[in-house]
Amino acid sequence: MDRRNRSIPTHYGNLIRPTYCMKPIRLVFGSNEFFVESRTKALLEDYSQWALETFDGAFHTINELKQTLDHVLTGLQTMDFFASQKCVWLRATNLLASDSPALTEGGKAIAERWIEGLRKLPKGVQLVISAVPVDKRTTLFKTLQGLSEWEELDDKQSELYLTEIIQQCSKQLSVGIEADARELLFQKLNKQPRAIANEFEKLACFKAFQGSITYDDVLQCTPTWANDEFFEPVEAFYEQNETRYLRSLRDYFILKNEARALLSALQNRNRLHIQLAALKLPSVSKVSLDKAYARYQETYGPINDKNSFCIFSQNPWYLSRIKTRFSLKTLLEIQKELVTVFDRTLSHPKYGEDWLKHLARFFAAE
Repeated sequence: MDRRNRSIPTHYGNLIRPTYCMKPIRLVFGSNEFFVESRTKALLEDYSQWALETFDGAFHTINELKQTLDHVLTGLQTMDFFASQKCVWLRATNLLASDSPALTEGGKAIAERWIEGLRKLPKGVQLVISAVPVDKRTTLFKTLQGLSEWEELDDKQSELYLTEIIQQCSKQLSVGIEADARELLFQKLNKQPRAIANEFEKLACFKAFQGSITYDDVLQCTPTWANDEFFEPVEAFYEQNETRYLRSLRDYFILKNEARALLSALQNRNRLHIQLAALKLPSVSKVSLDKAYARYQETYGPINDKNSFCIFSQNPWYLSRIKTRFSLKTLLEIQKELVTVFDRTLSHPKYGEDWLKHLARFFAAE
């Protein structure tokens, strides 16, 4: 099987513009395939005038490993007739994974011979490797890392990468997106980059490729991935929109047969509203939240993971968007009622919808 592919897709080619690499090998790796792919495509823009050749880096047997690595080495040693410089991309490879065939007895010898070949690369060639996943404990990884200019895409920077993907999509499709809509899109799709990019294109089409995507556009058009957050019933409840709340409950229970996940989402949102009401901020912004945290830091402690128990771990844009007319007193009563309903559903789960419908009585309390 010929595992070569000479076409270089560039749909997200300008994401995170890289600097030119002086070493003959460039290694890009991380845990998220889409981020690594996008970063590597950006890197390849620097070699747009070179002869380009791409090899599929996914292999599962020693024979596939040998065939691919031999092709890569041959490609690096064979110059193109019309260009004096050549770039070879080993794309989305599992060469450095913990279950790679290169770590077997037979595979180690193949990988070692390949590494020796890489040490003797001629001038005017560039090898680009995108690897997902990687096991940084292996000798092969450490050796290749030592030979290359490498870059690890840290999961802690995922928000930055997602924002850059959105910016690139916005530029390509000539459609903007409001900040609160972007935050909602991230939450609804569990911050999955490929899904976010695809959904942005769908929303851009919905907007006829003009104007900006709004919070309501995302709320109405984007499905929520299974992450125990159910936006429409929660939004409707805190908007005190009884018709929408009861309809969304019906829609929810058509697909689900228990209420605990939705109750958790309501409790999470209610905790945020309670804290916002108690803080009595003049406005919800990063500045006001930072000032409040400085005042109450001893009570809250350090901010680690994002959770609804700590208002200061939340995105300020998101907090500024969630609103309710419920008073602090009513919010506390709602929280107690949610705990009661949760306990009831443990013993009588089939009545969850009825108990959640009964929460609508709080609408009349305000």
